[in-house]
Amino acid sequence: MRRVLYIESGAPGVLAVNGQFCGPLDAQGQALPTGDDAEVYIQLFPFGRSAAPLTAALELRGGELIRLEPADGCYALLWPDGAIEVELRAQDAQETPPQAAEPEAANTLLRYLALRLAGDGQARTLLMNAQQREVDLDGYEAAVPLRFSPPGEGERFDERAGLVRRLAPNVARVDAALAVTSPAGRGHRLIERVEVRRG
Repeated sequence: MRRVLYIESGAPGVLAVNGQFCGPLDAQGQALPTGDDAEVYIQLFPFGRSAAPLTAALELRGGELIRLEPADGCYALLWPDGAIEVELRAQDAQETPPQAAEPEAANTLLRYLALRLAGDGQARTLLMNAQQREVDLDGYEAAVPLRFSPPGEGERFDERAGLVRRLAPNVARVDAALAVTSPAGRGHRLIERVEVRRG
């Protein structure tokens, strides 16, 4: 599996990685290859005077993210395909840090799939009853679209989502969630099975 760092920032500026100038950093971000064992030092120099420069340290061991500092200035999302999305948040002197959201897990994936499959926010016929679930969704805080298609050979999955689990205050992992569905009439589909593949 090839590791790639996707570095993003809400504040545009210039980027340096391990002392090398990497050019401007805007909303599109920059992608940089990295190894399973690496120490990466990232510097963001925002344009203007409203935000201070930010230096971040990221360390990988065996492909696992074991260090990401500062915790209040950089955030990482670990994708199942080996990509690590790093968001830099340069400190603004006027802004106060946002409060952490309370986790809401359980039915997040099922709501996401219901919206995706039916194309209709009112498609309640698609929701699977809790007693029918064969997968434990507790501990997941959000659902996001997957950036790749991971079904195995011979398996048919109609929809793919990513379940987000927080590993640290500023680090989260995305597990691949796949659902098999069948027609339920009137353009709706019923979820038959959900499988979660942990990264």
